[in-house]
Amino acid sequence: MSNDKLDALIERIASEHGIVLSQDDPVLMMHTLNEVLLEQNKEAHAELLRNYQAILEENFNRWREYSTKKSNALINSSMGNAQLTRDQFLESCIQLIDEKIKSREGQEIYELTRISRQAAIINLLSAVLVLVSVVLVFVILS
Repeated sequence: MSNDKLDALIERIASEHGIVLSQDDPVLMMHTLNEVLLEQNKEAHAELLRNYQAILEENFNRWREYSTKKSNALINSSMGNAQLTRDQFLESCIQLIDEKIKSREGQEIYELTRISRQAAIINLLSAVLVLVSVVLVFVILS
């Protein structure tokens, strides 16, 4: 401890307590010892705080890596589920479209069959009329 600090301490004790201490007083030795211990304690606390900060940073980095991996896994799982759902939806849509096309084709085929049947009946009637006409003409001319 410097002499200026020691002199200031001696003056303070004298003014506050009315006791004059000398430079070689054991009380001042205890004061110096306490200051040394406080400085060492301050350095030890600073080292502990640096270590604690390093541990916190390491744990934070681990937690960040873990949460990143976990969130990526969740995102990938969600995307896989979304793709599966999308594929199932598309498959059901394709099936519905196929069914609609088939039912439409069935209706068109039925309609074409009906029209063809009507045309066949008309052609048959026409053929019968031609046959009757030919027979009548043959009967009349003979």
